[in-house]
Amino acid sequence: MQISKFIKKTIFILCILPQTAWAQDSIKNIFLKGVTINSTRTNADIESMAASVDVLNKNDMESFPISNIDNILQSISNVYVNRSWGIFSKNSSVTMRGMDGTNRVLVLYNGIPLNKTSGGGINWYIIAPETVEKVEVIKGSNSALYGNNAMSGIINIVTKMPEDKFAGTASLLFATYNTIGGRLNLSGNQIKENKGWYWYVNGFYRKGDGYINVPETLRDSSDCKLKMNEVSSDIKIGYQFNSNTRLSINYNFYHDQRSDGIKIFESDGSLLTDYSNVGMMDFTTLLKGNIQFQAKTFYHYDYFWQHTERLNETGDIYKLYDTDQSSNDYGIWMNASKNITKNYKLTLGVDLKQGDMKAEDTYRTSTDHAIRQGEIGFAAIFAQNELQITKKYMLVAALRYDYAKFFNGSFSIENPTYNTGFTTSYTENYASNNWFNISPKVSLKYFVHPKLDVYASFSQGFMPGTLDDMCSSKKITKGFKLANPNLKPEYVTSYEIGCNYKPINNLLFESSLYYSRGKDFQYFVATGEVIDLDKIVLKRENIGKVNIYGFETSMKYQLTKNLLFKANYTYNHSEIVEFNAVNETGKNLQGKFIAEIPPHQVFAGAFLKTKWVNASAIFNYISQQWADEQNATVIDPYSTIDIRLSRQFFKHVLFAIDIQNILDHQYIDKKGGLAPGRFIELDLGIKF
Repeated sequence: MQISKFIKKTIFILCILPQTAWAQDSIKNIFLKGVTINSTRTNADIESMAASVDVLNKNDMESFPISNIDNILQSISNVYVNRSWGIFSKNSSVTMRGMDGTNRVLVLYNGIPLNKTSGGGINWYIIAPETVEKVEVIKGSNSALYGNNAMSGIINIVTKMPEDKFAGTASLLFATYNTIGGRLNLSGNQIKENKGWYWYVNGFYRKGDGYINVPETLRDSSDCKLKMNEVSSDIKIGYQFNSNTRLSINYNFYHDQRSDGIKIFESDGSLLTDYSNVGMMDFTTLLKGNIQFQAKTFYHYDYFWQHTERLNETGDIYKLYDTDQSSNDYGIWMNASKNITKNYKLTLGVDLKQGDMKAEDTYRTSTDHAIRQGEIGFAAIFAQNELQITKKYMLVAALRYDYAKFFNGSFSIENPTYNTGFTTSYTENYASNNWFNISPKVSLKYFVHPKLDVYASFSQGFMPGTLDDMCSSKKITKGFKLANPNLKPEYVTSYEIGCNYKPINNLLFESSLYYSRGKDFQYFVATGEVIDLDKIVLKRENIGKVNIYGFETSMKYQLTKNLLFKANYTYNHSEIVEFNAVNETGKNLQGKFIAEIPPHQVFAGAFLKTKWVNASAIFNYISQQWADEQNATVIDPYSTIDIRLSRQFFKHVLFAIDIQNILDHQYIDKKGGLAPGRFIELDLGIKF
């Protein structure tokens, strides 16, 4: 009884704590008009958009237990983040709206694409959370503005603009599994009278001994810890010529080395090494006639090296091989906008992008040597019309014409043995392919009254295959993957209706219903063959049609000026309704559910900020899902609770402690690996 009274008294005290600056900012960003987002090719008021939109600002990120920037995406409805090994994961998979594969979510960094044409994935480690100003998420197909990758939504990560003439922070981190690291951030702003330089430099280092992610009952002498050692840097410099013209240049570098948890004969076991480099330039100006012009150029180089040793299931075949893979992505995106009338804005744009990949597998325990490579290019023009029809209606219509070309694709194998499954040496040069597509989008928003608005949208999108799927025959976690140079683009038609309701000033409800129909859907299927006794052969195919529909709802409630609650629920139904690859696979997947899509997700969080302490508590629930395409293996449901406590002392000393998965739930993921359980991180720093 005494404990109960103490808890009630504590809650009461927290609810009447005095107002803080954070609370004011939080209310502005959640409940008031005027929040501007950048992931629409033109700046837009969030309340004018006929779509499901979420914006997480720097205050949200300071309150969230974040080891990597993708952690915070777990707080958004219908965004599924799979980072089951925590910071020891090679990377995470982020999917949206019931579609599997990170390549179906377009990730932008200051408006510049990060998805690689080689595989469509994202290196989330390259983005330092402390440099991020906000994260913008627009759910639903946006191919009409962005082309491929934007099939299920867009995530745009916007970095901070330096505010002080000179500022910096330095910190050390100490965490579970002998993890240590440090951060250094320096920035400056010399802009006076809308003219001058601004810059920032960020550095990060982290290493950890890791843990054994194989369940204890299945471990053998080859299992070892998932060690990791990583370093990154981020440099930005910009110049503001006047109030309307700005040029900025950004360079990000990331290098890591990781153990993949297997050690047999090699002193360091199996190792993965990655070098990522991203350079970008952004130029914005106001031309004559009040035309807002923006040009973004980018170059992304990635080098991946993997040293792998394996034993087959019977333990009588040992393999040792190296994989060297390099990829390049580069392009230029340009668009111009003009307010034709007070209520009508027109945006026109051109996008050019090209990517290439080359990889080699060299076997040390046999004579096998395989080389795979290819290139793909994209060119597009688009137009967007934004029309305010009286004060009650907002209409947006966009149309995009895309041209894509796959070329210089080839695969060769020299001196093959049972290790790769090929019987003779050969070289195959793949035929070039061209694709054309028109992607429309129309959306309408109706402002019923100041507390309620509703919207509806229709969109279509298309996505060619990745270079890895079209060119690579290689070993993967699930088995052995065959290249499919004849893989065609997939097409998705999407419908959505939604509403935003604010019954009182500090309470907001957002809900949406959606339906998507995929044609020529790209999906991994088993061919029915087996090589090396225990490895199934898979191939990315255009399987036919899929139906995806679902519902999402979220709530944000500012209980007091210091205490904020967020919660959301997501339901997804993703089903294969027409399967056209039976002749090639020998099995019919019609009626099966798409793998690795949880039907139900729940998030709830409480965020408190006062002048004494900042605190947050996060709950996530992921329901049961299928681990394989045949729907034969189930991934059990799991839930986690994370907390964060932080405080700034004497204006210069920073302290934070994050406890992820506080209940120490070691669930098993899609690869059969264990999650790390409870993970505690302590950060100590100074601000100057």
